[in-house]
Amino acid sequence: MKRLKYIISSLAAVLLISCERTIEIDLPAHEPKLTIDCHLMAGKVAEAKVSHSMHSMGNSNNFSALPDAEVVLFENNVSVDTLIYVDDNTEEWWDYEIGVFVGDYIVKSGKTYKVQVNQGNYETAYGETVCPGNSIEISEIDMSELLIDSFPDYWGEDNYQYYRKGKLKFKVSGPLDENLHYFLSITDQNEDAPMYMISNDPIIAGQEYNISDGGVYPSQKLYFSGSSFNLNTVLTIELNPESSWYGETDITDGLIIKLEVQNNDYFEFMSKLDDYDQAVYNPFAEMVFLPNNIEGGYGIVSARAEYEKTTD
Repeated sequence: MKRLKYIISSLAAVLLISCERTIEIDLPAHEPKLTIDCHLMAGKVAEAKVSHSMHSMGNSNNFSALPDAEVVLFENNVSVDTLIYVDDNTEEWWDYEIGVFVGDYIVKSGKTYKVQVNQGNYETAYGETVCPGNSIEISEIDMSELLIDSFPDYWGEDNYQYYRKGKLKFKVSGPLDENLHYFLSITDQNEDAPMYMISNDPIIAGQEYNISDGGVYPSQKLYFSGSSFNLNTVLTIELNPESSWYGETDITDGLIIKLEVQNNDYFEFMSKLDDYDQAVYNPFAEMVFLPNNIEGGYGIVSARAEYEKTTD
């Protein structure tokens, strides 16, 4: 009986193999479209990287520069600037593989911006976004509970790097916008020593971005989301609760408390970009699709703003 079962299963395997067929799939031709990568900042000039899309099954993975493209910035539907191409071989933009288009018009909070790209070989593409402003005020800063700690300077024998740690308190007040996202960060006044921070305040501790394994963990940025209510609370932030990787050049200078305000276009793109980076080379990761708000092409146009308060 066992021999008979073996013969039957072998025959079935042979039959299945003999039934294999090669099916040719005629994939539609890819029509290249313009791609735009532009993240506006209130108080700064506009910058945009422009290239074109490629077929996912194509042989090349090089995106070509399009230095002859026309990149126009609109503010509230009025043309205010034409961005100029800067070659990636120049020292200022060495890290842009395809170069960058740079304007000279200062982006303003509360305005709607459109970045439109025209290039003769492609369909015109554009993306729109609203540049956020900041309505949150930081005041009543209390540094009395900060201490000085140190760690060995591995580049010099018997030398140490010094940094500040302990509790920093300040008041945050003003209306939150439910469509915006807020990130707190703190650095020394020379901006060469970012601080790791932690806070158990409900507006911080209740946010997913600040939680790992069920608890709040130190980060260089603390997140809270927009919602429609007036914020009026004293935040207690613990600086460098465990240690620090950064020594301060001058431990007697002030601190810079920075609030970055992101619109939803920027927040969603950066969140998905982080998911994409985490999924690289992970065969079990889910496919990540980056947000796209470009009409006639691909990419993103987004905006953010920054507010800084420097202590004495």
